[in-house]
Parts: sequence; C-alpha cells; structure tokens
Amino acid sequence: MNSPSTRMWVGLFVLVVFVAGLGAGVAVRPLIWMRAGPPAGFGRPGLAGRPGGPAPARMTERLLDRIAADIELTTEQDQQLREVFETRRQRLREINDEVRVRFETEQEQMNSDIAAILTPDQMEIFENEIVRMRQDRRGRGGRPGRLRRGPGLPQ
Repeated sequence: MNSPSTRMWVGLFVLVVFVAGLGAGVAVRPLIWMRAGPPAGFGRPGLAGRPGGPAPARMTERLLDRIAADIELTTEQDQQLREVFETRRQRLREINDEVRVRFETEQEQMNSDIAAILTPDQMEIFENEIVRMRQDRRGRGGRPGRLRRGPGLPQ
C-alpha cells in the first residue's frame, strides 16, 4: 500500500462508501418518517426541540441544579424558581397551541379563497405545483409534513 495510486484508490473507495451511506440515510429518512413519524421532540422550537436535545423540564432541572450552589439558593427560593419555570413552560406551550390553531385557520381560509378564484382545471395545476414544492423541499433536507394541508389542497 505504498504506491500513490493504491492510496488514491483506497481513499476514493472510502469516500464513495461514505457518500453512499450518507445518501442512503438522506433518502431513507422520509420513508421511515412516513411510517413511524419523526423522533420524539423533533420540530419543537429552541434547544430542547433539536433532535437529541434535552426535554424542557430536564433543561430547567439541570440549570437550577447547576446554579443553585453558585448563587446560594435557599430551599424556598429553589422551589419558587422551579414553580416559575414550570408555570412559564406551560404558558408558552398554550401560546404555541394558540398560534398553531390560528395559523391553520388562516391557511384554510387562504386555501378557500384560492379555490374560489381558480377554475377546477387551474386548481388542479395549482395543487400539483404545491405537491411538487413539498417534494422539492423534502429533497433539500426540509422536514416532511411541515406544510399544513387544508381544504382544497391535496392531502
């Protein structure tokens, strides 16, 4: 394995195997997600929403455990801080749900408005373009299922 051409071929082989594995993983991920859905916690905003990131309750727990000694919290202060974090986390979840419902309502209204403007033939072309755009987005590494479907658009 001292010859430069042998090293080049071995290096090229390793590169091809790596790229093939990466390509297979990217190609298979949407198929797996269609059957099993995305990993738990995927798509949630912030650090906690990143795949492999800690759940919000665990993050709070870790933060308070880490700083409790540094800032010399009393037991009462520690409990009060935990209650503040938990209350805020619940409220933010409620806000997120409200925003999602409002967004879906607006999306459905827009879809209805579009369907009222276009002829059935135009609507079919428009729907096909939406489907194509979703597929293109998934091919670029976008997350499947992020575009909401509504009345008048393909399911």
